[in-house]
Amino acid sequence: MTDVAGGGITHHDVVCPFCGLGCDDVSLRVQGNAVEAGEGACGRAAALFRRSADPVPSARVMGREVSLDEALAAAAELVAAARSPVYGGLGTDVDGVRALIKLACKTGGSVDHYASAGLFRNISTSQRKGWIATTLAEVRNHCDLLVVIGPDPSRDFHRLYDRITPPTGRFIKGKRKVVFLGGAPSEEARSQLDGVEIETIPVAEGELLDALSRLQGLISGAPEVPGGPDLAAFAAGLKGAHYGVLAWSAGMLGGDGDLIVERASIIVDILNVDTRAACLPLAGRDNLIGANQAFLWNIGFPLRTAFRGGKADHDQLLNSTEEALKSGDLLIWTSAFRPEQPPAFEGQVVAFAHPDTSFEREPEVFVPVGQPGLDHRGLAFRTDTVVSIPLGGYRDAGLPSIATVAKGLRERLS
Repeated sequence: MTDVAGGGITHHDVVCPFCGLGCDDVSLRVQGNAVEAGEGACGRAAALFRRSADPVPSARVMGREVSLDEALAAAAELVAAARSPVYGGLGTDVDGVRALIKLACKTGGSVDHYASAGLFRNISTSQRKGWIATTLAEVRNHCDLLVVIGPDPSRDFHRLYDRITPPTGRFIKGKRKVVFLGGAPSEEARSQLDGVEIETIPVAEGELLDALSRLQGLISGAPEVPGGPDLAAFAAGLKGAHYGVLAWSAGMLGGDGDLIVERASIIVDILNVDTRAACLPLAGRDNLIGANQAFLWNIGFPLRTAFRGGKADHDQLLNSTEEALKSGDLLIWTSAFRPEQPPAFEGQVVAFAHPDTSFEREPEVFVPVGQPGLDHRGLAFRTDTVVSIPLGGYRDAGLPSIATVAKGLRERLS
């Protein structure tokens, strides 16, 4: 729905693509190139949607303004000469990811999303033992006890509790409860949880894994082990819940993150013997989930896959951007949702990136690109992996999509 007034257009029910929650009730005011987010936008979304009325920057080669064709021609020369290209960032919609996969298949090189560290903590557990996971809608409608493990995820998922924990749910009898284990809710989170019972269980730094191990023992019927917080009443509450959910943001967990995720999934397994419980692993910044899904559809491997000699090779450690850059000679950086700065790298850089991106040093080639969900239509995936979210296009500032520039680059390499 749109309103036209004062020379500008206000778009309602806009989908926000930034954190993976897929909030679809944002309003955008667009007048020429200028954009302001209004109702429904959290602080981060408002900042990332905001645009000035100024003309967008031109493509650049070695700092010199050039046409898009010239920039792609220069990028093609660099890519053709590279022995070990690294495709990093990957902050784009599904079409952009698919175009980059085709490009990487042609040129060789590793491919990774800049926010994938937490995702692979989750993937490691699901690969080793599997898990019982749930969706945002299931939590909202059924979950009577939500356990937040570690730091409060609403720092990255600003409207999380507004979306999944209203005071009552469609199939909840009685009052909903949220327990923070090893973390504390922010003031923003507390305001969203108004009317919901909140409990905070402090855990000393570095002892979250031990607390979860003790909780597992209590749920299994073992006696309380001395030391740390008293978890007996909490364990009894979990066992008595109709639908308990253990949620976490793996990217916020410390060095024991992999083991913390695994321990939480084991607790869910044990609970499901007598009641109903599930995991809610939170991830999804800048279409991270959609990028991983696109890899699974097209390649059969998740992210952190390299293409060499016409074959795909998946390695969670060696093909991470950080590791790949140690032997790489060209970084192709893609980030359309936000001005995410590329990692420090002494080699050559081709950047297909947000117009406002700042660089520690000028890349060899820079092509400013449009944002999916603002400058062009696209498709992204929600954090719970089961819902694809359609992104609209609300202005025409003359910025190409990453899919367009990746396809143009690949065609110049034919």
